Amino acid sequence: MPRQTEERRVALIGAGPRGTSFLERLLAAVERGTPDAQASRLRVLVIDPAPHGPGRVWNPQQSPLYLMNTPASFPTAAPVGATQAQLASSSVSRSFAQWRHEHEAEETATSVRADGFEPPVLKGIDHGGTDTDYPTRAAYGQYLTWLHTEVCAALARHPGISVEHISAEVAELRRADSGYELRLRPDDDADPPRDDRLRADQVVLALGHIPAGLNESGEHFTEVAEQLGLHYQPPAIPTEVDYYSLPAGENVLVRGMGLNFFDLMIQASVGRGGVFHEHADHPAGQRLEYLATGDEPHLVAGSRRGTPYRAKSTALTEAPGFAPVGITLHHLSPEAVAEAERRHDLLDFSAHLWPLIQRDVLRTYYRTLVELAPELFRAGFEAALQELLADTHLGEAVLQTRGQRLLRELAPDVLWFDIRSLGKPFGGLTFESAEQYQQHMSAYLEDDAATSAAGARSPVKMAIGALHLARMEVKALISQGRVSQSSQISEIEGWFESLVEGLASGPPLQRIEELAALTRAGVVEFLGPDPIFDVDRETGFYTAESPAVAAPAYQARWLLEAMMPANRIQLSRSPLVAGLLRSGLARPRELVDASGAPRAGKGFDVTRLPHRLIPADRAEPEEIYVLGLQLSSVQWGTAIAAEAGGDGDSSARSLADADAAARAVLFGPGGAATGSPAQD
Repeated sequence: MPRQTEERRVALIGAGPRGTSFLERLLAAVERGTPDAQASRLRVLVIDPAPHGPGRVWNPQQSPLYLMNTPASFPTAAPVGATQAQLASSSVSRSFAQWRHEHEAEETATSVRADGFEPPVLKGIDHGGTDTDYPTRAAYGQYLTWLHTEVCAALARHPGISVEHISAEVAELRRADSGYELRLRPDDDADPPRDDRLRADQVVLALGHIPAGLNESGEHFTEVAEQLGLHYQPPAIPTEVDYYSLPAGENVLVRGMGLNFFDLMIQASVGRGGVFHEHADHPAGQRLEYLATGDEPHLVAGSRRGTPYRAKSTALTEAPGFAPVGITLHHLSPEAVAEAERRHDLLDFSAHLWPLIQRDVLRTYYRTLVELAPELFRAGFEAALQELLADTHLGEAVLQTRGQRLLRELAPDVLWFDIRSLGKPFGGLTFESAEQYQQHMSAYLEDDAATSAAGARSPVKMAIGALHLARMEVKALISQGRVSQSSQISEIEGWFESLVEGLASGPPLQRIEELAALTRAGVVEFLGPDPIFDVDRETGFYTAESPAVAAPAYQARWLLEAMMPANRIQLSRSPLVAGLLRSGLARPRELVDASGAPRAGKGFDVTRLPHRLIPADRAEPEEIYVLGLQLSSVQWGTAIAAEAGGDGDSSARSLADADAAARAVLFGPGGAATGSPAQD
């Protein structure tokens, strides 16, 4: 980038985790002292109506009942450990766990930093704790607040660099004679009055979760609510849902049993004054007893699989990374993937990757079971299984047939392990009554808690750990553009994503113990697999029932979607995103499905790393860089935080993206690859 003396302006839109990572990467580049980075004055405009650092999702002021679904050792917004071999650290690089250890004794920190930014801080958040616990989301918000504040203060200490914080929503972004013009949503209460139009030479979009329009079902239920006087809660960030308005003692139909469901569950119980009493001498799954207050709503929950996400294994808390100790991917190896790529050019998930993943899952399951119960297996089983799994020409059905034959011969008391059927545990079954289904669900929850508590002594949870480790490898391959678009659409989005999320992305064990107790107390009931949510205009109620359960439909005045807003830019109700698409500054990435038909992807169309918006006219890419969720057409798992010590190509990908964008801002797009992971 040529030297210049005038001030360059960079607008960072979004000051949550991804925006904070961008600023930390900018600081790291500046601290390396490259002369060109200091040749011009740089003004960074940080714009977000939510708290700067944590954003909306991680706001430190939120309820302390909300927990993270990863151990404290996992998340980071700055490179630490092994990641620093790829991405040089800044002077303030800390992971969440490191920050907690350093600030265990601090209750609050309210000093105003050098740039005049005073972070919001809530006393009483758990700074302490071990690396293996599951902290509150408010605690992670405090970490992000601290990191953001320290990074901005360090940037402001460098000559020629200034940072300005603007608490506002960007309503419009358009090209100007020089660079871009941003229009902020007007604020008549601003004191002093602010300029609602800003100029920027470059823009970084780190938007996070944004409002989204409803699908056909959601639109219908919204209309029904208005017509019949019912109550419909569309998908939303949990911190923005009024759970206190749910009526005590009444049915509340709940669609979705992913992570948002557990937030609803805890707010509708402990949030209403209920208490869990622990029986430490009881087996896992039966250790909690819920003491109700009578103020709880009656939650009637359903999802396609009929069950909630499975609990995280305690084996995760014993590992330095985010997979249990002892798990390796023997079949999904770099050599095997490279060989498939050499022979077939482009990787197809079902043909080239899933067979390898399935073999690693089976290998992990049976190796764990042999270690735990060797008496179940006759001599020669492990060698025979290894030989069977080594034959990669066998399709899934043939592999299962031969595997079952092997078990009949050498382990007659052992069943074939099918990871795909584990994702639908009640698939193909029917139940004679709602009561019978509740009994099955109670047993299911108790078993899930028991296997999670068993940690590395659970073959099922270790196999799920292998599946998760494979997911991270697939994530890297997708980011590198090595997996065919058609298989991403039909297979990864079609079934694998749902499978791996339901098995490996669940809550801490504590939440399943609590749910089991709430089920026994009658506070929560379950609908059954593939539930049908509808409306009965004759009675004036929402209804819900499962075709697999012989029981009358539940009726309710309330229907709540326990899920986040759709991450699809064409459904966005953000004025900024809608305006970018309408003006042609941005467009959705076009993907091609298995039939060869084009379809719009979920995210923006962007260049390779660093990711810049490609305008609708396919002209020169914009000086608008994209980080985070809106990269979902070129990446997978964009909502997952970076792993402390993770690989910049996979589990710490968000940090590599932020690093590339920061270097491009300083040196131009061509200089972004230096000191970063290889470009796609």
